[in-house]
Amino acid sequence: MLSMKAYSKIGPFELYTQKPNTVNKKGYLYISELEFDVPNANRKRKVRVYLPSEYDFNNPEKRFAVIYMMDGKNLFDDYTSYAGEWHVDETIERRIRRHKESCIVVGIDSAIKDIDRTMEMTPESDHLSYYDDEQVLGYAEDLADSIINFLKPLIDETFFTLSDDLNTAVGGSSMGGLMAFYMGMKYKDVIGYSLCFSPAFLMYQREYFKKSLSKHNFNHEEFGRFCLYCGGQEFERRFEELTFYTFKYLRRKGFKKDQLRLIYDSNMLHNEYAWSKYFPEALSYWLDE
Repeated sequence: MLSMKAYSKIGPFELYTQKPNTVNKKGYLYISELEFDVPNANRKRKVRVYLPSEYDFNNPEKRFAVIYMMDGKNLFDDYTSYAGEWHVDETIERRIRRHKESCIVVGIDSAIKDIDRTMEMTPESDHLSYYDDEQVLGYAEDLADSIINFLKPLIDETFFTLSDDLNTAVGGSSMGGLMAFYMGMKYKDVIGYSLCFSPAFLMYQREYFKKSLSKHNFNHEEFGRFCLYCGGQEFERRFEELTFYTFKYLRRKGFKKDQLRLIYDSNMLHNEYAWSKYFPEALSYWLDE
């Protein structure tokens, strides 16, 4: 049962009570429909905030790190997920049972149509490999700006958070992994950790992507941590080359072992099961090391 100390509404967020659901009953899931400043038919989308069971609504002195994650409907509840959930809530509660640091997880629902989701998580480029010259260019910058300058301040004002860069993370898979990498690079003064699972670097023409990396003057000391993951089966194999290339390139540019990690499992497919399996390790890399 939920603690009686939980509020039914906090700011624009309401306690999630939909049934049936598979959300961990020890924690607290709050939901609000918010409007993002993106050039998209689906400007309004749900934002899901998971508060760990040790969150004390009456103790603002106890504050939590926050990770902002893409595709929020796939994170906490099998009934809202597209193809299974990440079991993020169970992972958080397992950490608490093991006396490890927990965090707040903010899940941002993606656009409804696949093409809109793809475009809003693709940094603008005229060298996309999957679309012809007439395709609308990506507008990840607009979504990222909304997350950093609209959503993050709202979360910090509404909940008991640690708002500095070391305690702020972004995460996602596939297009969301590309988005997390982009945000970690662009907002290096705000984001201290980027969880990039199966990042869709393959959206770009191979040589263009490599040249784009080389154009950056990387001073590794200015950046936070990055965790890259990819599997090796079927469609997921397409993600291997540029994920490995990015890892090796950043290491050559000075990123240290404690700043950059690559997780690889040759047996994994491109799906939520794989990402949920390695989410605990990726979270530990941020919160425990």
